[in-house]
Amino acid sequence: MSALTTILTYIQEHPDEVVLEPFQYANVIRFGISDQVDLPDTEKLFPDMRLHVNRIDPEYVKEHHDLLTTFYQQTEEKQKDGFQDVWITTAHLSDRQLYLVDLSFE
Repeated sequence: MSALTTILTYIQEHPDEVVLEPFQYANVIRFGISDQVDLPDTEKLFPDMRLHVNRIDPEYVKEHHDLLTTFYQQTEEKQKDGFQDVWITTAHLSDRQLYLVDLSFE
């Protein structure tokens, strides 16, 4: 299982342990996860107080469309034709002891 799948599955399966951050944009959903949770590749994916932004590979989006759709359904405004691209922004908010996971759907 890829690091991304592990992180997204953790968020999906542990909603009581994840903080849903306030909505700022209609096509974005943002989560905070305690930095005490054992997640893969934290040094690479969650740099301290810096943003790490990546476009999720289109093949991954196709292969994991159902998983990503569960998050898309939680955004404030859904487009009629759904989404094609997904961007993930991650960071370690060390001052809040949180890993930030931000999904942006286009």
